[in-house]
This record gives sequence, structure tokens and C-alpha cells, in this order.
Amino acid sequence: MTGASSYRRKLEPLCAKIGRDRVDQVVHAFYTKLRTDPVLHGYFDGITDFSEHEALIADFWWVAMGGILAQPRQFDMLGRHRTLGLTPVVFERWLALFGDTMAIYVPPDLAKQWLQMAVGIGANLQNQMPK
Repeated sequence: MTGASSYRRKLEPLCAKIGRDRVDQVVHAFYTKLRTDPVLHGYFDGITDFSEHEALIADFWWVAMGGILAQPRQFDMLGRHRTLGLTPVVFERWLALFGDTMAIYVPPDLAKQWLQMAVGIGANLQNQMPK
């Protein structure tokens, strides 16, 4: 049988293409860079348990890319970032470091898709920051 009825398109979420281990690698490497970055490190000084923070962020990205967690978590991106005084320079630096990190661990086509998501999330956060 040929034609449209025999064609089945398989949708594969970004999380399946990248894989959980790679998401964890990127998040860990990214936070290692953030903690020493001259522009961004101060925003992370109050975090006492970096392994838990990285796990939360990895879970966030996993879900954002279409993954499902065994134990669902609540993510309050706006609430967590609202009081930090984030500026456009901070967002630009964050995206640059994130893109640089992904370039090391993720194939270019997948890194581009993931970075597009990060750009959208960053723009949404910027638009909702107190003026």
C-alpha cells in the first residue's frame, strides 16, 4: 500500500535526539563556566548546593524539550529570577556561554534548536523583569 495512508511520520522530541546524559553534561559544564565568569558568577553566590541546582536545571531543560520526569517538579523561572536585577548584558552573556558550552557537547543542528529555546526563554524572562 502506498500513498498518504501508509506514511507515518514519527515525531521525535528534542530531548530524545539530545539524550538525558548529554543534557546533564551540558548543564554541568555550563554551571562550571558560570561560577567563574566575571559577569555572571555573582548571581550564583547564594546557591549552596550546586549539584541540586544543576539537577533542577537539567530537569527543567529535559521537560522543556519534551521529556517526562519520573517525579514531576515545579519550575518557577520568573519567581527565582525576578529579584536578581538581571540586565540585557547579563542575558547576552548567559546565552553566549550557553551556546559555547553546547557547541562542545551537542551536534550543531541540535545545539541550534536548543539555543533557540534558550533565546525564547531568555526573552520571556527579560520582558517580565521589573523595570
